[in-house]
Amino acid sequence: MTEEVGKPEKSGKRLSKNILNIIRTTMRNNIELTHIADNKANVLLSLNALMLTFLIPSVISNIDLIKERHLGIPLLIIIVTCMVTIYLSALVLKPGDFDKYKLNHKNTFVSPFFFGNYYKMTSKEYDQYITDAVSKEMLVRRHITQDLYYIGSRLGQKMSIIRNAFNIFLSGLILSIVAAAVAVLFFN
Repeated sequence: MTEEVGKPEKSGKRLSKNILNIIRTTMRNNIELTHIADNKANVLLSLNALMLTFLIPSVISNIDLIKERHLGIPLLIIIVTCMVTIYLSALVLKPGDFDKYKLNHKNTFVSPFFFGNYYKMTSKEYDQYITDAVSKEMLVRRHITQDLYYIGSRLGQKMSIIRNAFNIFLSGLILSIVAAAVAVLFFN
């Protein structure tokens, strides 16, 4: 007699269909949120690069007028803001450093499902490693759990950096507008 989907086997090792769907949904959500974070970083990077592209030639060609109207500090604030925001956005988009995870699959527990763990293996080594890894249900669960954790952890880092980049950008923009207003109202 066949067992109903969703009920564990006698050994209790088989994942139910509901659990597999939860894992799939969580993985998909994390990947979609990672794309959203990357898109936000791209927008910030592009916007700030465009601002600098237009700002620097304008500053250079009008340096005497800027000195005369005391607009150096507001312009410096906006330039520094753009540079810091570009740097933070680039950190979000920068791929991880896979070399820090030295793969020694005999002594270390690494997931065979993430390319960063096996991209330096030969085809034969990877074939043997994944065959060993998927032969045990509990090991597959641990690998999936580990992958979910690391994807979520990296996503949290990205979102935190993006939040800081937006805060710096908005604060710098407001500060430069206030500084420009002060310069125009009190020094001209």
